Amino acid sequence: MAAITTNPQFAEFRQLFSKARSVLVLTGAGVSAESGVPTFRGAGGLWRQFNVTDLATPSAFARSPSLVWEFYHYRRELMRTKEPNKAHLALAEAEKRFEEEGKHFFILTQNIDGLHRRAGSRNLLEIHGNLFTTRCTSCGFIEENNDSPICEALRNRG
Repeated sequence: MAAITTNPQFAEFRQLFSKARSVLVLTGAGVSAESGVPTFRGAGGLWRQFNVTDLATPSAFARSPSLVWEFYHYRRELMRTKEPNKAHLALAEAEKRFEEEGKHFFILTQNIDGLHRRAGSRNLLEIHGNLFTTRCTSCGFIEENNDSPICEALRNRG
């Protein structure tokens, strides 16, 4: 296989990328896996004998808010130990360069780990939310929150 720098397809991509006025990048779990972020799919998809896809639902929260808060608190603490990798940093740098040239650069991510933001990306849509942003299910209040995310509506309820 040819080195990426000599690959004709890569050269064509670079040319198109440099001429683009707007770019939208889609990312998912793979971009953060290099940082050591678990994907919670397959063999690693269990937390305390629970399937994590069963915990990450509104119905799970309605059944057992304290269990779901505990699960998300675990994930938040885990993410605090992770750092943006070269992919996150390269995307943030590309965004900066595009802005300097009066161009548009956007990232649409499925990731909730906050690593794109920590790398410096600003034009970012986190379609599944962010572990460090909470929204009260009673009143809709939204805030950035690095502490245990128990709002007044749930305090002392479980």
